[in-house]
Amino acid sequence: MFAAGALLAPCAGANQFGTGFAVSPKGYLVTCHHVVRDAEHILVHHRHGYMEATVVALDPRNDLAVLKVENWPGRYLGLSASSEISYASEVLVAGFPDPTVLGRNPKISTGIVNALSGVRDDPRHIQISAPVQPGNSGGPLLSPSGRVVGVVAAGLNSMDRMTNGGYLPQTVNYAIKGDLVLSLLKRASISVPKFGNRIPAGPKQVERALTAIALIEGLKRGEKMYGTRITRPPQTRSTPPSPRNAPSATLTSFHSTNQAHHNRRTPWIFHDSHLRPLTVDEVRKLSKEALWRARNEIYLRRGFIFATPEGRRFASEFAPHYRPLTRSVEAVKQHLTPVEIANLRLISHYE
Repeated sequence: MFAAGALLAPCAGANQFGTGFAVSPKGYLVTCHHVVRDAEHILVHHRHGYMEATVVALDPRNDLAVLKVENWPGRYLGLSASSEISYASEVLVAGFPDPTVLGRNPKISTGIVNALSGVRDDPRHIQISAPVQPGNSGGPLLSPSGRVVGVVAAGLNSMDRMTNGGYLPQTVNYAIKGDLVLSLLKRASISVPKFGNRIPAGPKQVERALTAIALIEGLKRGEKMYGTRITRPPQTRSTPPSPRNAPSATLTSFHSTNQAHHNRRTPWIFHDSHLRPLTVDEVRKLSKEALWRARNEIYLRRGFIFATPEGRRFASEFAPHYRPLTRSVEAVKQHLTPVEIANLRLISHYE
């Protein structure tokens, strides 16, 4: 995860607000992992309203997440490797700093690249002088060409530096390099349009950035959306492989990453297999029974109504997290995310 002990302070609001930006007209948005971590519902607020998002890819180590919404109403930004910028390059940040105080209208700040590395020379990060606040996490860092070269994530922890260093940092902030975003999208098999044309710095670049970003709100269990109530628009559609000896899927996604799921007394084999790609090492060591459970819990999250006594006993272990909705295999093909599809393929390979 994007952290270095107490040295970094993530730029996420107390209410788990952050910023996201679209990288495709199909509704794929990039943000920071810590913005959506442990969220049961993820809301994407745009100037035309709000939508509920699903998580389609996560990279907790590098503090990145990719979301999907239906019918994205805004524009999108092109991506570039961080090699496009260098020391003293001008950069622009777009986001929603401290929205509960500063308001929900998007804000722009500018600065330069101070360093091509982060805390203790971490090569994953870029140090910038552009002012950012809680709520800017997940926002785009734009180069003079108008392309995204980084994702705003954190600032140097002022309290730690005053206590342990005897000084207050002056706009020492950090962004995750764009190379890591491109790598995550590739691993998740998410294609994004090429963005070849340069957008000169000025009003057009700012306008495009402002129409491509959204305020991201992560709601934990029992929390209500800031200022209104939650509704559920249609969820993400994608095409999975045909499941082998598998149940079907739900019409709504399950975002809960409640810490209770992590302890060994819970029935999950992988409590987060809807959020991250599983690894070969953790799948191949499972027993035949555990592989069966790992595969079926992906479908269980999506509300499959099991037909066999074994399946019904399995589902009963997950109350109150299980919401039976459908017997249709077609629902699987329409509503699983790229992460879930990849995990099903990996589990089936070893099963």
